[in-house]
Amino acid sequence: MESKKYQVFISSTYIDLIEERRKVMDVLLMADCIPAGMEAFVATDDEQFNVIKKVIDLCDYYILIIGRRYGSINPSTNQSYTEMEYEYAKRKGIPVLVFAIDTTITLPSNKIETETNRIEKLTQFREKALNNRLASIWTDSGDLAGKVAIAIMQAKREIKRPGWQRAVDYDEASLRKQIMELTEKNQELENSLNAAEEKILELTSYNDLAFEDCNYTIGYTYYIRIGTSLSGVPRHEKKRSNKTLALTKIFEKIATEMMGVSITENRITTIICHLVDSTQTIYLDDEQIPKKILNQLKELHLVKSTWSDERKALYWGLTTKGQKVRNEMILIKSK
Repeated sequence: MESKKYQVFISSTYIDLIEERRKVMDVLLMADCIPAGMEAFVATDDEQFNVIKKVIDLCDYYILIIGRRYGSINPSTNQSYTEMEYEYAKRKGIPVLVFAIDTTITLPSNKIETETNRIEKLTQFREKALNNRLASIWTDSGDLAGKVAIAIMQAKREIKRPGWQRAVDYDEASLRKQIMELTEKNQELENSLNAAEEKILELTSYNDLAFEDCNYTIGYTYYIRIGTSLSGVPRHEKKRSNKTLALTKIFEKIATEMMGVSITENRITTIICHLVDSTQTIYLDDEQIPKKILNQLKELHLVKSTWSDERKALYWGLTTKGQKVRNEMILIKSK
């Protein structure tokens, strides 16, 4: 039996999903997980939300349950705290499991949004969340519990996370010394690796790779509102389009964002989507497009990737060559 346990954050609106949350917590306990539901601490301001973020930071997986209510809205972001929690977990690279209720199910009026603005926000949030790879639809609390049980076992098997393990007896002084020695050794290896990479940049030529004459035709999907159903739910129509972007334009935008910092692939994807269409939320037909673009730029020695153990995420930054190319693009020279 595995001694390691995984902490799972349960996010949802609260009053309308009390029974569903209870069953999900039962499932997690039976799956040797540690539920972190924050039932007694629902965010109502930024200070309380910061406390919740610290709890999310300690979790291995994140479960989002979507019902028919949007929840309390933060006035500064104009988003519900549930949606803010979801976006924070995504930014932190925590695996997200999404479970959205079947909208054809009849529910009591106190479990359904009635305000048009909240209905529209809930619809957009739901569409965004269901775009997640690990997403499913549930019909009742029993169905939800079954799907959570399957999903969490699949996640534990396919997405490795640190988890928690009972501490054993150890010599603290000896352990501290080992940590310091390993940290120092790790820094030496990192310096050597960086020096080697710089040397490779000097010796390697990639004249056969396209940059200035490289273009990407990006297909995408978006939704436009076409009216409201008889029950007051906004109706949307799915549209498809495409746009061709020059790699140089994409690199300029990404490189300017990397001014002294490294950024995640999610942030780079957002930049590309904004270049494609800045007027609305879009969904890329080929989700691998950002990876293909980053791979092209990496082989051109313009960007490099670094894994962050602290944040459990891959970050992208500029190489020395990339900084020079970016500066040539954006710096204003004297006449």
